[in-house]
Amino acid sequence: MSHKAIYWTVGAVMTVLLMVMLVTWNYSRDNAAALAKADRLVIAYQAEGLATPMSASQVARVLGEDGGVVCSTAGSKAALGHLKTQIGIGGEFYVRPIILPENTFDGLRLIVGIYCPQNLATVREFIADQHYAR
Repeated sequence: MSHKAIYWTVGAVMTVLLMVMLVTWNYSRDNAAALAKADRLVIAYQAEGLATPMSASQVARVLGEDGGVVCSTAGSKAALGHLKTQIGIGGEFYVRPIILPENTFDGLRLIVGIYCPQNLATVREFIADQHYAR
């Protein structure tokens, strides 16, 4: 078999696999369970007096059923530290003291409490370690 035939065969197989993936991938993140959690989150935000700029359906599309990137970040102290850097100083290379208002992480605490409560202890510990403006 020549090199060209091998390349064409591999290319054809990859094309077929790509088409199968595009057809079978579930693009809908806002199912009934995701909408129920999103409703709970919007209600919790309103109960805490936090702004809710998104509707429940928009929250469901962003966070899905599992909390998405928020829950994957909430399980790691290193990832939470990186989050603090991004929020507090605007990136890794811009240096200034970090003084945050006390309610900075209230939204994070509420999201983690609803979507991934197993990470709530890590998030509460992270929040307790922060220095806030008084």
